[in-house]
Amino acid sequence: MSDKLRRGCLWSAALIASQALALGALAQQTDESRPRQSTIDRGIATDMTRKTNTMARTVTPEALAMQAAAISKAEIELGQMAAQKSQDQDVRDFGQRMVRDHKAAGAKLKKIAAQENLKLPDSLDAEHQAVKQKLSDLQGEAFDREYAKEMAKGHDKAVALFEAASQAPQMPGDLKEFAAATLPTLQEHDEMAHSLHEDKQE
Repeated sequence: MSDKLRRGCLWSAALIASQALALGALAQQTDESRPRQSTIDRGIATDMTRKTNTMARTVTPEALAMQAAAISKAEIELGQMAAQKSQDQDVRDFGQRMVRDHKAAGAKLKKIAAQENLKLPDSLDAEHQAVKQKLSDLQGEAFDREYAKEMAKGHDKAVALFEAASQAPQMPGDLKEFAAATLPTLQEHDEMAHSLHEDKQE
């Protein structure tokens, strides 16, 4: 082999080796960064699953009926308020959507509650009445911001409740099916509410 050819082969081998080292370092960095992120994600997911499982074991048919009815009544009344008071079309549209969807859910729950002999509230509970009073004292952008914040917070709780109820072994079949069937709508509401809340904070 000539010196020129030998030098060329050595140079090629050195180049391949350096590229391999660089790729190895990059792969190591990527591998090192992934566990940190995935560990955080797994931790959050595990914590949420643990909370849902705990609630699923403890939520009763009576508690679900009372809380779900209270949520629907509040969403209807607050949604009507938003549709009437707000000058923001997004807020008005959201309020009208809440009225429509929660009236439908409330009607289904009322029918099931009658079959299961479960009591439903006749009026807003203290928590939602306080929210309604706070919102009734606000106007304009202040109302929009507070309404969006309450919707995001309220739907987080509603989603957690219905997720747990849909998995609760002690829940009667019709209530369990109601929770599972209503959950996707509540999750959509939750996403809409958080988007609206973020928009109103800008």
